[in-house]
Amino acid sequence: MPEISLTELIAAALSSPTGAIVVFIQFLLGVLLGYIVAKILKYVVAMVAILILGSILSIWSLSNLNLSQETLSKIGVSLETLKNIALSFAALLVGPIAIGFIIGVLIGLLRK
Repeated sequence: MPEISLTELIAAALSSPTGAIVVFIQFLLGVLLGYIVAKILKYVVAMVAILILGSILSIWSLSNLNLSQETLSKIGVSLETLKNIALSFAALLVGPIAIGFIIGVLIGLLRK
């Protein structure tokens, strides 16, 4: 069986009107898909960047506490208690971003 080159294959597909129309529609679908992905990708990247920035700000604000093991023993706080406090802080620090995200989605959906 003889091999067909890519240019011969394209020429055969475009030689009939139906083949040319199908290739053109597929091209338009590809352009549309690329456009939609580009628009969505921009918002997904923005969302991830905002979440990362919020996490960095949270870590930065907690770094000012300067808690050492000696300081913890002086005030009588165990590591388990500190872990529970850290989990509470995590919920409180992520909470505003999550609520803001939900409100932002609602505003985005309502302001079309």
